[in-house]
Amino acid sequence: MIYKYSISISGDDFYPQNVLEKIQGNFVVNNYFKPTDKKPINISEEYGYGSMSFLHPNKSSTENEIIEYEMGFIEFIEKNFSFFTENGANEFEIFIEIYFDGGQCNFEIFSKDLLKKLGSFGVSLPISIYVLKNEEIQKWEDEIKIVWESR
Repeated sequence: MIYKYSISISGDDFYPQNVLEKIQGNFVVNNYFKPTDKKPINISEEYGYGSMSFLHPNKSSTENEIIEYEMGFIEFIEKNFSFFTENGANEFEIFIEIYFDGGQCNFEIFSKDLLKKLGSFGVSLPISIYVLKNEEIQKWEDEIKIVWESR
């Protein structure tokens, strides 16, 4: 099974470009836009809110690294939560993508202690599940193992 999480931070008065240089930690900025940016589909319409998303430095995880992977998200939020809220962010979500090879799919996201921490910050956890062929899963797991071992 492969776990791929991203964290999204947004707010009506959140301007990501104001915080880019001051974010603590080594998470990777995936994308961002400000409230006055035009939507790509309807270029005359503005977003009306600012948003920024981040990926873990290792991008994804297998079950072998999941505890460390999830702790990285908790630590990132703990280090930056006040800073983000002081700069207009008020919506926090960790998007969870699960990839597996079919059959029964059992997994746990964040331990009960970590869920308490996320709850104290008001973080939502939307989840998507994807089925891949066994060969695709194995190839991806092998790539993930190399990334985690190279740290």
